[in-house]
Amino acid sequence: MPPDKLRRMQRFNYQFVLNTIGLLLIIEAIFMLFSAFVGEYYNETAVRSIYLSALASFGSGVLLSFLGRKRKRAAGNLTKREVFFTVTLSWLMMTLFGTFPYLFSGAIPSFTNAFFESMCGFTTTGSSTLVNIEAFPKSLHFWRSFTQWIGGIGIIIFVLSFMPIFGGISSQFYEAEATGIAEDQFRPRIREITKQMALTYLGLTILGFFFLWAGPMDAFDAACHTLTAISTGGFSTKQTSIAFFNSPYTEYVITLLMFLGATNFLLISVLVTRFKATIFRDEEFKWYLLITVLFTLGITVALLASGRMNDTEQTFRIVLFQVVAAITTTGFATTDFQLWGSGYWLLFLTMILFCGSEGSTSGGMKISRLIVLSKNALLVFKRQVHPNALYVVKMNRKVITGETLSRLFAFVFLYVTLTVVSAVILGLTGMNFEESIGVSLSSISNYGFGLGSYGPSGTFESATPFMKYYLCFLMLVGRLEIFTVLSLFIPGFWKR
Repeated sequence: MPPDKLRRMQRFNYQFVLNTIGLLLIIEAIFMLFSAFVGEYYNETAVRSIYLSALASFGSGVLLSFLGRKRKRAAGNLTKREVFFTVTLSWLMMTLFGTFPYLFSGAIPSFTNAFFESMCGFTTTGSSTLVNIEAFPKSLHFWRSFTQWIGGIGIIIFVLSFMPIFGGISSQFYEAEATGIAEDQFRPRIREITKQMALTYLGLTILGFFFLWAGPMDAFDAACHTLTAISTGGFSTKQTSIAFFNSPYTEYVITLLMFLGATNFLLISVLVTRFKATIFRDEEFKWYLLITVLFTLGITVALLASGRMNDTEQTFRIVLFQVVAAITTTGFATTDFQLWGSGYWLLFLTMILFCGSEGSTSGGMKISRLIVLSKNALLVFKRQVHPNALYVVKMNRKVITGETLSRLFAFVFLYVTLTVVSAVILGLTGMNFEESIGVSLSSISNYGFGLGSYGPSGTFESATPFMKYYLCFLMLVGRLEIFTVLSLFIPGFWKR
């Protein structure tokens, strides 16, 4: 290859970065108008701030698109540098502009708190700095909920689904935003896959709204809670979260929505559109269902046997809700599980570690990785007994390659290391041991609840600015699954 052509291919394509971020900001401005419509309906003064925010987002998007109008479209001109940098910067810019409705309206006057709230929204983390949620304008409530819905499926995936602007590099963008151990299996069909996921996500949202509306919730609360349940986000319009409604029907419906939100949308799509029960043969789903059942039954029996709770149905319902909320990393609550004892919150920390399925809105390491790690550990024992035998790790009858295993081990190592290091950092800033461990794991898993004063009954309003920004970093790293963000800090990553 001629040297001049090689240099052109290796040069950082900043035009593409600017153009892509500009387009996403324009889309965000359009999304803001939905919240403005809510404000118009309720005749709120905050609607002016939302219009101003949408205008600022739209104008900035047009400007960036103009600056990047000469972007190179050929996939050969783009490398992992542009893709990872674009995805990370896109999430940061979406979060930054997402703070404008809070700031311009004065509902959250602190930029730090507004940025924290916005990051919690887009990364579907149930944390919050609000101490009087019910005094919040409805239009901003809807924006909070909508940011979680947008972030649940991923803004890049949404664009991939309906706007073929990325061409031959679509698979790289999908991998950067929704990494996992199975993406290679459908990389050639990435646009078809993302469209199925997006349509399933939208369909479940519509169904969830009508089911919740049929209960004690009004249309507004039903809409907001549907957006945050199916996205496994956890924002609520009430200070006491779902417990406010005191409705078994509502709790069961939201439990189902959370469970479906953490289920592989492709499997749901195949079940609904083709009437194939592939989902019930999928190893990850079977593990997901089994783990949910075992934790629910085990904790229910333990609470009843210890006398902490007496009513069987109520105990089962509360435990089921909290177990599903933890496994799916949804920050909803109907009770403060810390009051049950230290053994129980240790179980909840375990649950939010691996969480839901790939191809879902759940955070955490994903159950597919737990399956592969478990099978690989079993093979180690078999190889000790039969050292000359040839064993391979399989999932859903497909062999897990050595490259995939290597990437998985690196992911788990970085995930655990970053969690521990973050706990130490948070501990040095004033959190006690329980709080630092709980908040660190909760943030990187995009769950929301920590322990101690940052548990289900608390907020992050009292956290220091450093803590809030560091937790924002953890949320983003966890949402983009480690490699996309951390790669940007490796000097060699930027070398031509």
